[in-house]
Amino acid sequence: MRNSFMNGLGYATPSYGPTARVAGPAAWPEARDAASRKWLPYADGGAAQSHRLFCLPFAGGGASSFMGLRRNAPAWLDVQPIQLPGRESRTGEPPLRSVEAVVTSLVAALRPWLDRPFGLLGYSLGARVARALILHLRREDLPLPRILFLAAHRAPNAPSRRPPLHMLPSDAFWARLAAYNGTPSEVLANQELRDLLEPMLRADFEMAEGAMPAAAPLPCPVVAFAGTEDPFAGPQDMAGWALEAGGDFELVTVEGAHFFLRTNARCFMDHVFSRAASRLLPHAVAA
Repeated sequence: MRNSFMNGLGYATPSYGPTARVAGPAAWPEARDAASRKWLPYADGGAAQSHRLFCLPFAGGGASSFMGLRRNAPAWLDVQPIQLPGRESRTGEPPLRSVEAVVTSLVAALRPWLDRPFGLLGYSLGARVARALILHLRREDLPLPRILFLAAHRAPNAPSRRPPLHMLPSDAFWARLAAYNGTPSEVLANQELRDLLEPMLRADFEMAEGAMPAAAPLPCPVVAFAGTEDPFAGPQDMAGWALEAGGDFELVTVEGAHFFLRTNARCFMDHVFSRAASRLLPHAVAA
């Protein structure tokens, strides 16, 4: 039951033509260290794909949330879900409580994997982390993404439509989560599971509820995805990402509420893969 919650979005998804080989955690070259193994649990150092897409999950989510994208990716695209501490394969590690702490450790793990054109996809909390990651890469003069996908997270200039959660007493915290319809009833009814998951969830919401510092426009195209019925990050809340994009911006609406990644997976994947192709394939790695 714990894994079914932590896996989050374990949906069945359609095929999109030739797909990439899906490798598990065992296929590792010696050049990639233990830190990379933790953050990129599905990585295959010998993958032949010419481009990568790193995916950052929503609050409470893990790398397996993006397995639908990974399994159905076109043959040229290596979809790499990122695993934050405190969940799934990293359940025994304490969760990180700030976006800055996540990004600092993540950059060190990603360095060996920035050897080909890549994009970033951030979902909800993951969108906030993806933005901070790009700012860090730019400061360090490291390779930058060719495209940024942001889903289900309001723009920095949009007011929050959700009262803060992370400081609530436990009963109120879980009552609020139940009202958001994103937590399985099996978890809500199981005190042991709630006790196990609560520290990680609180840490994630602490990150999600912090301020987003102002920054110069992002150095890549931005595609923002908004659920038509999302009460927290609807189209009007996502439109402000245009100010972050430095001119190249697209807002895409997807039928569904906050978790359209799960409820409208086919549509979401179609949008991601088509736009990834238009932005990444022109930047093929030189032979």
